[in-house]
Amino acid sequence: MINSKKMPTIGFFPGFFDIGETYPLIKIAKRYQEFGGKVVIFSHGGEYEYLAKNNRFEIIRLEPIASGPDLTRYFLKNNDDDIIRLIKDHQSVFKINEIKALVQTSSYLDCILAAMYGKIPVISVVSGTLSTPYFKANHATFPDNLESYFTMLIPQFIKNKITNWHTLHYKGPITKKFNRITQKINLEKRFRYFQDIRMGNSTLISDDINFLGVNPSKDFPADNFIGPILSDELYLNQKSPDIEIKNHLKRPGKTILLTMGSSKIMKALFLQILEILNKTDYNVIATYTSLLKENEIPKCSENVMLIKFISNILEINKLVDLAIIHGGRGTVYNAAYSGKPAVGVPLNGEQQFNLDNLVRRKAAIRVSKTFFDEKKLLNAIHQILDNYENYLENSKALTKKLQKLDGGEKAAKRILEIVNN
Repeated sequence: MINSKKMPTIGFFPGFFDIGETYPLIKIAKRYQEFGGKVVIFSHGGEYEYLAKNNRFEIIRLEPIASGPDLTRYFLKNNDDDIIRLIKDHQSVFKINEIKALVQTSSYLDCILAAMYGKIPVISVVSGTLSTPYFKANHATFPDNLESYFTMLIPQFIKNKITNWHTLHYKGPITKKFNRITQKINLEKRFRYFQDIRMGNSTLISDDINFLGVNPSKDFPADNFIGPILSDELYLNQKSPDIEIKNHLKRPGKTILLTMGSSKIMKALFLQILEILNKTDYNVIATYTSLLKENEIPKCSENVMLIKFISNILEINKLVDLAIIHGGRGTVYNAAYSGKPAVGVPLNGEQQFNLDNLVRRKAAIRVSKTFFDEKKLLNAIHQILDNYENYLENSKALTKKLQKLDGGEKAAKRILEIVNN
């Protein structure tokens, strides 16, 4: 039982420029508020601020108004005195609002420094595949988007080993400047590597520990693996022709779900895969979310059902034979919880690492985006369907290992424990 009278005020600083950086923190903040705690939301601006407003949170905007990548460049470009003034301004706002901890997603170096300056603990909420335990377990693979005909000559295990070591030991200009500023504002704390800065004083890992295949440690205890916080429920109120979808999947032949998230960078790949599937006889359900405008929807053959939203995509994932996904955390967990195999085509390292958790369990096949073509995609689909019983058995075995938890609720309770201790 949580005693709301003893619940400290917690500040949340989502990266509103990205839905994956926004939704987990808003859900945790909502759960913390439901338990009786007070929440303060800070922002550097961004298109997903509406998620906080929809949940009736008041937003306190802090300068500069910019996206995560732009703020990193701002941090590096501006002189130390300007950054220090910014830090002190932020710290005074934190002090006025009497926050006892700052929960963030490692997007903003200025907010981390401001919290440190005000002796406010920083709790980072990070994806498990970008966390220190994941790289220490040597699970990361060499990012496909860095591959070239030259790197293809290097053995894969060597490239993977370099990837894990480099991530853990990377310093770069950010760490150097970060430490220089901490010294100038008379803080004792210094950081050896950039990864240590990202992890904060405490780290909540928004993944299932069994899914990641890592071991807990003193710095990353089992209680800090809060489980996935997925944004699928954002679409629950959207109109979705679920009955028509299920009828379409009853047609003779193999069935495929194509879902590539909602980030605009996935648009070209989505259309490329859709064009390939349009030439097959598979029964396809393709959800384009916000990737396409209504005037951009292509004409498809009768075996392809193209729709904007699916209200309960996990249930549809359970009905198909396999899913084609990009490796976003939502699509990967839907595949994992559905007990069905997947083909993944990642655009970046994080998506690739997410997919690798399925690939290691032989529940998915990863297809290179760098060397992507129609033949490679169809070969992956055929490989799964030709060995379907094995892939299905592996997928179901993975599903049984996953915990059925509300990551937002667990995170809210864990934050209270961390702050009170």
